[in-house]
Amino acid sequence: MPELPEVENIKLGLEDSLKNKKILSVTFSNTVKEGHDLNKMPIVKQSLIDFSNNVVGKKIKELSRRGKYLYLALNKGYIITHFGMTGAFFLVNDIAEITNKNYYKHRHVIFELDTNEKLVFSDIRRFGELRYVEKIGEFKPFVNLAPEPFEKKAKQYFLDKLLEKKYKDQSIKALLLDGNVFCGCGNIYDCEVLYRKRIHPLTKPCELTLKEKEDLFDELVFILEWAIKEGGSTISDYVHADGGEGNMQNFHQIYGKKKCPLGHDVENINIKGRSSHYCPVCQKRN
Repeated sequence: MPELPEVENIKLGLEDSLKNKKILSVTFSNTVKEGHDLNKMPIVKQSLIDFSNNVVGKKIKELSRRGKYLYLALNKGYIITHFGMTGAFFLVNDIAEITNKNYYKHRHVIFELDTNEKLVFSDIRRFGELRYVEKIGEFKPFVNLAPEPFEKKAKQYFLDKLLEKKYKDQSIKALLLDGNVFCGCGNIYDCEVLYRKRIHPLTKPCELTLKEKEDLFDELVFILEWAIKEGGSTISDYVHADGGEGNMQNFHQIYGKKKCPLGHDVENINIKGRSSHYCPVCQKRN
């Protein structure tokens, strides 16, 4: 968390409010400063002085999303954000407006804007990332990232990737978690889609027919679009930039459930460090 739908909703909630606003200053929490003193680089993935010098005085021109990343295009350069497990942005006039106690406590980077507003990056578990780059092409994670799922070329790209030799012995769940194969999906929506298509998470690509692969891609896109419309999934910590919650969690069928919709026990297996929820009855492996 957050996955593509959650990041898209953060973008939608901020883009109109941030356009053409100038960053006057940046302040960092003691946790961030102390971590940097120890060369641990928490959250801000470059020196704090360099980061500040590169963003202060710049105007925010637009916000864009790439997979699970949000980036702010400045009049020169970009601020690239990954939210990790619990990162969040808040746009407030006063810090006290952050009513979520955990996010209020764990505010780590504050951008002061020329409108007397503050853009606050909070992160409870501190797996999130902020960095400045002059050119978006310099950011290596974007180089091999799969096309956005909603692009016309994404489906054929996905089908071609599943045929590559290096992926033949990997599970379909592991491949859906790989942004170089399918962009923007994480554990929640992968679990949901595999259940809906009745595919066991350990199934290998070669065990699926072309029709099953095509249907899987179509279902992934359908679920992501649906989740965007529902404001994303608020399961533990995810909130919108205004503090509001998503609604997609109310439509989950398998993730975090004890029983599937048909009443069977849900089991978990660890795949690539993630607990994959599935129904051994509905999702039998052929």
